[in-house]
Amino acid sequence: MKFLVRLSILLIGLGFIGFRIKMIKVTPIQQAMTDLPSNIEKVAKSSSITTDTFLHVQQLRKRNLRNFCHQFPGLNNMNASEKADELLSTLAVSPKLLMVYCKPSDLAVDDWEEMIPHMEERVDVTIRSPLVDNDKPQIFPNKLADYDPPTLKHVLRTFTKVLFVRDPFERLVSRYMDGHAGEVTFEEFIDDLLLEEVGEDGLSFDSTVSLCHPCFVKYDYIVLYKYSKTELNHIVQRLGLPGKLHLSRSPRSKSKMTSRWLAENLFHGLSGQQINQLSVAYWCDLVAFGLHNSLLWNGTFVNIS
Repeated sequence: MKFLVRLSILLIGLGFIGFRIKMIKVTPIQQAMTDLPSNIEKVAKSSSITTDTFLHVQQLRKRNLRNFCHQFPGLNNMNASEKADELLSTLAVSPKLLMVYCKPSDLAVDDWEEMIPHMEERVDVTIRSPLVDNDKPQIFPNKLADYDPPTLKHVLRTFTKVLFVRDPFERLVSRYMDGHAGEVTFEEFIDDLLLEEVGEDGLSFDSTVSLCHPCFVKYDYIVLYKYSKTELNHIVQRLGLPGKLHLSRSPRSKSKMTSRWLAENLFHGLSGQQINQLSVAYWCDLVAFGLHNSLLWNGTFVNIS
């Protein structure tokens, strides 16, 4: 009897140690969030925030990102050539606007991209040396992968760099609704995704951190998708362009917008194990960009069923 009691105590002790180890792994998540004021989203969502408030919010986001990158220094370098090629394939550039931006392919900022040619029309000055040789006009591609190394280095050092971020779970729901709904259930879609797009370390190849490498590229602006209309107007002003950016939601944009209600209903249909796996797969995005309102954020602390 005493042996069974001792064995039970030992098992409980080992279970507690295991729990503490898991909590230590997610402690950076909790610590990173203490750097963000609780009302940052209330400030950001206002349709009439001042320039000072916009810049303050940007400073807070970048400070949170710096803390994340400091805790995980391995994300600061790009030694592998395949990773460099991957990064260059996700970055788009506007030479006339002196601007580079990165967004996941399934993140709908179509209006922004459609507005870029209109914004470029407002710019009268063309780029000069070192992007133009012998003072002859050139046509520059919209993909940085097509630039030679000296030009690429100059662009990444001097151009305004914008990063678009969206809650990873809302991105998943958008992907499902746009191409898989009616063919498979959401649970089956998630199982396939976890099998095909998550590495042996449990991390997703499709996270914004993996695609846009924000610890390597020093982005000037971090734009949250749900506040993009307000924040992009401020960026247009910061770029020195006259007037305001008028973003009219196109039908295509609307089809990609995911309501909180739909996301919550699909989320509640997932198993605890699926939620935990998704939380691990996208934890870098959750922490790096302070997405503490994400449904996956709470999932980090859900016990596997």
